[in-house]
Amino acid sequence: MPKKPQDSEVALAAPSIDPAEVEKFSRIAAEWWDPRGKFKPLHEINPLRLDFIREKTCAALGRDPSADRPLQGLRALDVGCGGGLIAEPIA
Repeated sequence: MPKKPQDSEVALAAPSIDPAEVEKFSRIAAEWWDPRGKFKPLHEINPLRLDFIREKTCAALGRDPSADRPLQGLRALDVGCGGGLIAEPIA
């Protein structure tokens, strides 16, 4: 069933920021970025996650993953990743 134009307009006008989520992540921001803190395991596996993203993206787009900056020129959309531990190094 095709969407009605007004459905899209409502979606665009609706806020996408959840104040409760902003508050939650604001409270833990300092801890989140501390590589020796309670989120240390996330920091430790981040290189593996970044390697996985680089390898899969390069394979899908025919790029050389061993190049100095194999993802240069690409744009990425970070959707629901939490504190940005993946998005920041990719940028």
